[in-house]
Formats: sequence, structure tokens, C-alpha cells
Amino acid sequence: MRYRAFLSYSHVDAHWARWLLRRLESYRVPARLVGSPGRDGPIPARLGPMFRDRDELPTAGDLSTTIREALAESATLVVICSPAAAQSRWVDAEVQAFRARHSGDRVLCFVVDGNPAQSDCFPPSLLAPDAEGHVREPLAADARKDGDGKDRAALKLIAGLLGVGFDTLVQREAQRRNKRMAIVAAASVAGMALTSTLAISAYVARNDAQRRQAQAEDLMGFMMGDLRQKLTTVGRLDLMRSVDDKATKYFATLDPRDLSDHTLEEQARSLTGIGQVRLEEGNHPAAAAAFHEAYVRSSALYDRKPSEGQRLFDRAQAEYWIGYVAWQQDRFDDAEKWLTQYRDSALKLAAMDRKNFDWQKEVAYGHHNLAVLDEARGQHAKAEQAMLQELDLFRGWVRARPNDLPLRSEKATVVSWLGSNALQQGRLQESEGWFADSLADLDALRKRAPKDSRWREDWVDQQLLLADVRSQRGRMAEAHAAVEAANHEADAMVRQDPDNKKWASVHAVARFWRAQLDAESPAVAAPEALEAERLLTAVHTAEPKDMRMRQWLGRTRMLQARLAFEQHDDAATHERIAAAHAVIDPGWKSGEGENLRVTLAELQTLEGEVAKRAGDDTTATTRWRDAQALLMAGKDTEGPPFARLDPLVRTLHNLEQDDAAMPYRQRLVAAAYVPIDPLPPLPGIAAR
Repeated sequence: MRYRAFLSYSHVDAHWARWLLRRLESYRVPARLVGSPGRDGPIPARLGPMFRDRDELPTAGDLSTTIREALAESATLVVICSPAAAQSRWVDAEVQAFRARHSGDRVLCFVVDGNPAQSDCFPPSLLAPDAEGHVREPLAADARKDGDGKDRAALKLIAGLLGVGFDTLVQREAQRRNKRMAIVAAASVAGMALTSTLAISAYVARNDAQRRQAQAEDLMGFMMGDLRQKLTTVGRLDLMRSVDDKATKYFATLDPRDLSDHTLEEQARSLTGIGQVRLEEGNHPAAAAAFHEAYVRSSALYDRKPSEGQRLFDRAQAEYWIGYVAWQQDRFDDAEKWLTQYRDSALKLAAMDRKNFDWQKEVAYGHHNLAVLDEARGQHAKAEQAMLQELDLFRGWVRARPNDLPLRSEKATVVSWLGSNALQQGRLQESEGWFADSLADLDALRKRAPKDSRWREDWVDQQLLLADVRSQRGRMAEAHAAVEAANHEADAMVRQDPDNKKWASVHAVARFWRAQLDAESPAVAAPEALEAERLLTAVHTAEPKDMRMRQWLGRTRMLQARLAFEQHDDAATHERIAAAHAVIDPGWKSGEGENLRVTLAELQTLEGEVAKRAGDDTTATTRWRDAQALLMAGKDTEGPPFARLDPLVRTLHNLEQDDAAMPYRQRLVAAAYVPIDPLPPLPGIAAR
């Protein structure tokens, strides 16, 4: 077996897992037991390597290949038992997977919380009958204060791992302690004769410093573990931020060169968590500072032992987060620097262990990040090249692992990105082909696992992307069919889980597209848009920092204003324009991207039309010029991005600049673009 034991635990009990792992890996078997018969042969001097699943899996689905291989190659499964572990689907899945390959007596329990007598701390699979129909009482070491206590419980667990009696191990430990005390006593006598009082004082001072450092690390571990979790649970984010600030300041006072490997690892993990919280709060400078500190510590660890792949992996994650924050701040050059470092680290990591598939996938993620960054910078050809490289990797992996359904889902995502990239360049037919291929992959996944809900959201999104590009090609019947399929599935999702915020957002966007495609009939589209606005407002209120929902809500209110204008409802038009500005303007000022640019320009164009109808030509011209400036900003040698062309042509027509609009009209015609609302006709160019 590759591993002596596999440690399974809930993320709530991560601090227990780290403590237990250190205890097991540092344990030295008493010399008189080494070589004597044990359950698995002669007893070794050390317990041997342990596998710790560092975090609960981040997404729903099956256990990863790495986890399953580790379970198969572990002699024993150690389950850290608590109410949190009992409710963790992943701990239970790991128990099931281990018991499918090993006998039940190879499962050991380490109780840290709950009541074993009431079985509220054991995962369900521990209490389930085995293959012969027998229910085995879990073999448990009770680390609670009113149980064995953590030290005695750890010794019980070690006895189980070695396959020796607990009493035998206790006796050997006692003999070893007595021997150690005798050695210490003898050394003390010799030391008193050979050393001075100064040396003794230095020894005491050193131990005192080590004790204080250990206490500080334990306190910091509590602050970043139990306390932080409890503050998050009760919603005291203000106190949690204070804890994070204290931790950050404390870490800044320490020189990484003076810290142990374990301390560096703990600090890097804590700082990464702090950075993610700061990122969620929108505090990018604080997030960047935390991720940089995590990078310094993970780099120090890697420099100490470059052959340790996990250390390179941890450093790569810090590189990714630094690049991601720079990206969010529109510091694209810095983002490219760090994301390139992440990609290069991923390539080195993959070369270190070709059998570690999780590390191989980091290479694909590295290509993907750079591709999406290039796309955001308008470098579509460069982005496409990186995406095609990524797709080649996934195609090979899917062929080699046909039963890895999440892998096929990731491939479908890459294909969809290629569709979006083609759409932004006006290659509408090619874009539709990519989207159709991605949908086919998702259809196959749903057919293989019809009860698995993981791909429902992606499937709805893909239908809406197809509806969008088909409507731009004038294929309205097929666009409507895709939108209705998306709405039907989204309705079922929301009925199944009304509290699922992601599903609620997909549901709301599907409603928007139903109204958008019916915009030619304002009386039909208006109530549909009202429903979409209501659903999107609810999601936006619950998640006000979700910029994607801000964009969709802005588009919906813009659509409502346009429909009211077409129905000559001036009061509703002004009210919806103001409502649209209320959600768009804050996002635009904070730099939330290209989608808001187009929506804001369309809103300004409509405001000009409203002013023109009211006879206010000056205001109308001002609004149209504002829209023109937005749509022409940052254009490259090829002109504005394709998504800006439709509103730009309409704006220039309003400004009586049809000659200036001509090249943009020609680009639309060349792409076979057919808008829902026909463009103004021009001599020599058919209106579409």
C-alpha cells in the first residue's frame, strides 16, 4: 500500500486534521516494538505516509480520480468524526469508496465532537451494513475532553494503525518516557558540571521563546479556524474582518526564513482565505496584499524543497490569485505577468508527475486564463489560439477517460468559450457551430446521468447563447425554440430548489430572452419583461455585488424603457430610464466591463429619441453624442468590437452621419447580421 492511512474529514474540522496529521507523521514507534509482528507485517519505526484530502471538493459531483486512487492505495481509513462530518456528503462518499475496496475493520474513527452514543457524529455509511449484511460498531478513539482526551485518543488510533494492543503501546510509551526522563536527568547532572549558569539561562530562554511561538501559532490557528468559522456562521463579518486584519499584521512581522515549514504552510493557507474574503467584499487592494503575502510564504516553502510538487502547486495558486485581482482592477499587464507565471508553474508541475491528473489539468486552466484575458483586451485571434490549445488537451483527456463526466463538462465549457469568441468577432455561423457542439456535449452528459443536476444550469445557458446568435442570423423560429427549451428547464429547476440563487439567476435571464425575442410586439413583450425585471431585481437584491446580474438587470430595464417608448407611454419610459440608470451607473463607474458600455450607450440613444419626440433637439443631440463617444472609445485598427456596431449605426443615423456609419453597416451585412429591430435603410444597402 502507498499510504498507511487516508484522513477523511469535513472542512469544519480542518484544524483537527492538521493536528492529527502532524501527530501521526512525527510519531516514532518504541524501539522494542520495531520489527515485531503487527497486523500488516513487521512493525516499522515510523507509521509511514498519510494522505490528507486537504479540502472538501469545491463542486458537486463524484470523487476525483486522485481521491479514489488514494483511497484504493491506503491501508486504513481514518475518519475524523463530528456532526459536521456526519452531514458531509464527501466524507460519506469517501467512506463508501473505501469500504467498497477494503474490509470494515480497516476503518478507524477519531471523534472530536458530538455524541458517539447517539451516533450523531458518524457518517451514515459507517453505520450501514457491510457486504455480508453485518453492521459493525465503529472503532472510535474519543478525543473529546470528557472522553479519552486528544493525546490518549491519538495513541489509541496509532495502536489501531500498527495493529497492536493499546495496553502494549501504553506500556512501551511509559517505558520510553521513563528512559527519556533518565537520560534528561543524567544530561542535566552532566550539564550542571560542565556548563555555566549562562548556558542554562540561554537554554531556558530558547525553550520559553519556542513555547511562546507555539502559543502564538495555536492562538492564530484558533482565530483563523474555529473563531473565523463561528463568526462567519453568525454573520459577524465585521469581527471576522478584524480577525483577518490582526492576522495579516502579525504575519507581516515574521520573517519567512525563520519559520518552520508547517508554520509557513498554515500562514499561506490563512492568507489565501483572507484574500478571498477581501475579494468578495470588493476590497481589491487588501485582497492583493494578502495574496502577495501568501505567495511570499509558498515561494519560501518551494525554495526549501523544489522537488515537492505540492509546494509548487500552492505557489501556483497564489500566482493565479494575484493575477486575477490585477485583472479585476483592469491592470491587464500585471494580470498577464502573473497569469503567465501561473501557466508556466502549471507546465512545470505537470512534468513532475504525469500520473497526477489534477496537476495535468492545471496546464489547461493556465491556457484558459490567458485566453480569457486576451479576449477581454480585444485580442481575439490570440485568445482563440490559446483556447484551441486548451481544447486539444481536453479532447485527448476525454478520449482517454470516457467515463469522467465532469471532464466532458469542462470540455463543453471550452467549446462554448470558442463560440463566444467567434461571436464577438462577428463570425456568426461559426459561433453557432461552437455553441451547438457544446450543447451536444451537455445533452450527452444529461443522457448518461439523467438524475445529476450539475449540468442543468450550463445546459440552460447554452440554449440561451444559441438563441442569441440565431436571432442575430434572422433564424427567429429556432431562436424562440431554444429560449422556450431554456425557460421550461429553468422553471423545473426553480420548482425543485427555490432557494438556489444560481438557478434563480438562470431562470431570470431566460425570462429576459423571452421578452427580448418578442420585442417586435411591445404589447406581448412588456409583461414578459416585467416578470424578468422582477426576478432579476430579487437576485440582484440578494447578491448586490454580482456584476453579471447587474448587467442583466440593466439590459432588462433598458428593454422595458424601449417597449414603453414604442407604446408612447412617456411616464413609464422616463421611469424605466431612471431605473436603468440606477443599476447601470454604479457598475459603470466601478469599471464592470464591456456589456454595461453597450447597454449604457443604448440607454443614451433612447434618451435622445425621447428628447427628440418632445421637441428638445439640443438634449437629443447631446445624448446621441454621448452614446457615440462611448461606442467609439478604445477602438483598434479594425474598428469597434462587433457588439457595438448595431447601436453605433443607429446613433450615427440619428446624428445624420450615415456616411460615417457606412463601414459599420458593411461589417454587419458581411456577417449576415439580421437584427430583431431593422436598421434604418440606406441607399445601396438593404435594411436587415
